[in-house]
Amino acid sequence: MAVIQSKIHLLEKEIERLKKLVYLDPLTNLYNRRGFLEISNNYFKSFTRDQKKRRHYEISNLAIIFLDLDNFKAINDRYGHALGDKVLKSLSKLLKQSLRSMDVIGRWGGEEFVILLVNISQSNAQRLAEKLRHKIESTKLARVSITASFGLVFPKKDKSLIELINQADKLMYRAKKLGKNKVICIK
Repeated sequence: MAVIQSKIHLLEKEIERLKKLVYLDPLTNLYNRRGFLEISNNYFKSFTRDQKKRRHYEISNLAIIFLDLDNFKAINDRYGHALGDKVLKSLSKLLKQSLRSMDVIGRWGGEEFVILLVNISQSNAQRLAEKLRHKIESTKLARVSITASFGLVFPKKDKSLIELINQADKLMYRAKKLGKNKVICIK
């Protein structure tokens, strides 16, 4: 019996290790795109079910932030990819420290990150996005000054999670076109 329990324990540890490989970004230790989508979809489905029961729509329970580091390629070109990786790790740490444990943070790809804010009003989500933008601007990440552009959206009826992420991504690109280091939001 002890041998079987030992093997079960080893298998459980191996399953956890494999889940990390599937769902976590190895550089930042944040969720990767797949992990972010799976976790966020659970929140999103719950939100859409609850939304159908409500009569008032002035407060959103969820918000999606899409952020991209400004001029990140120049950092990699000037200082090398090793320092660029340190910047990404530092940003990940800053995001984890700045957000609540219930919020979902993922590395979408490259220097792009997506955040699902849970149980938050639109005004508080806007304040939080601006606070994150300011923290990134005022903090030297791996001894490098950098800024980020943000897109912020709130769930609307009949929009999928992917559609909202794509909308937040477009808003982030609008922030870049308007001079970078901005938060652009659509209510």
